[in-house]
Amino acid sequence: MSDERDEAKAGADLAREVTAWLEEHWDPALSVEEWWRLVARAGWSAPHLAVEEGGRGLPRSADPQVRTLFARYGALRPPGGLGLLMAAPTILRHGTPDQIARHVPPILEGRVAWCQLFSEPGAGSDLAGLATRAVRDGDKWVITGQKVWSSMARESDYGMLLARTDPDVPKHAGISWFAFPLDQPGVTIRPLREMTGEALFNEVFLDGAICDHADLIGGENNGWAVTQTTLFFERTGIGAGGSHAGFPHPGPKGGTLGRVAGDAARDVPPGNNMVVAFGDLVALAQRMGRNDDPQIRQKLARLWSYLQVGSWNARRGRAEAKSGGGASVASIGKLAQTRIMKLSAEVALDILGPAGMLSGDDGVDHGRFVSAFVFAPASSIYGGTDEIQRNIAAERTLGLPREHFPDKDIGFAEALRRQQANRPGRA
Repeated sequence: MSDERDEAKAGADLAREVTAWLEEHWDPALSVEEWWRLVARAGWSAPHLAVEEGGRGLPRSADPQVRTLFARYGALRPPGGLGLLMAAPTILRHGTPDQIARHVPPILEGRVAWCQLFSEPGAGSDLAGLATRAVRDGDKWVITGQKVWSSMARESDYGMLLARTDPDVPKHAGISWFAFPLDQPGVTIRPLREMTGEALFNEVFLDGAICDHADLIGGENNGWAVTQTTLFFERTGIGAGGSHAGFPHPGPKGGTLGRVAGDAARDVPPGNNMVVAFGDLVALAQRMGRNDDPQIRQKLARLWSYLQVGSWNARRGRAEAKSGGGASVASIGKLAQTRIMKLSAEVALDILGPAGMLSGDDGVDHGRFVSAFVFAPASSIYGGTDEIQRNIAAERTLGLPREHFPDKDIGFAEALRRQQANRPGRA
């Protein structure tokens, strides 16, 4: 009970602090670029980061609160995007002072957008089985390969790129993590149209593309360790609701940066239309006259329970992260958020009933809830599949035996040769 009182007091204190700052600084006549620079310098873009890293040293739970407070005030919220969610904290942990100085401030100020160049068509859930190659050429790396399911790649300026820099060592040992510039010859990005009608995901082809050696993050062949940091922040962010992964879109391609801040504040959506908030469901049930339906009420109660457990798990993850742990808790949080997303979308269509096949009727944006329902199954895949998250939790929390990998201790290239030699039909 004391924890809840402390949390409520902290929330009230934060609300007063944010409101006071906005009253002094919000100017709708500023450009978005000017406004986001002010926001970043005050530490509001990523308030959970340490002060010396560009934040305010607040708990991660402060991030969505700050964004909500900005929106209620009528000010343009801080920039969103995967740069804030994953790239900036990864570079802060593993980058050199020069790399941090070059890459982190533009992310916090919303001047650049980032995507994730991890998954590959031939690797599946075995991320360490990636085949994209990076070959050193002086102070450059020449990169060739293909990535897939790259969210927002067409709107991004940089990619968090994993590439194989040594094929002769075991697969986990020969990977490097690059801050990779996308706008260059040798990079082709093609959209992947989803059943929602959107093209959030993309496939990216790399044909002799170039990355500076100065943008190799964490050291050559140390990419797997860097990747674990990126995945930790991805999964904890998703588990906490993924506030940074959404709007407003940063960078010149996102459509917000070049606008007037006041206009952008009015036009930017209040959140990710693929995520249904609990408050939206309650309001929808009231509008549709379904708030007294016992089955609807039971599902809403179950969803509320899931949300509370997810919040407690996020607190546990923050506590364990302080001592260098929290990886399995992050996986549990990611699984919890998958369950929340699917149930939220399901309840929305239960409330709408046959009206769920309509779009925009009686003041209710039915199409939004239908899109969320169609998109919800993707939550079992992005950020690491449910099966991978269960393996991590089983091995690292329950102490169950680790999965056996016969090629764990042999070179990646040799493992590929053995696989090809053992295929049916080979002599």
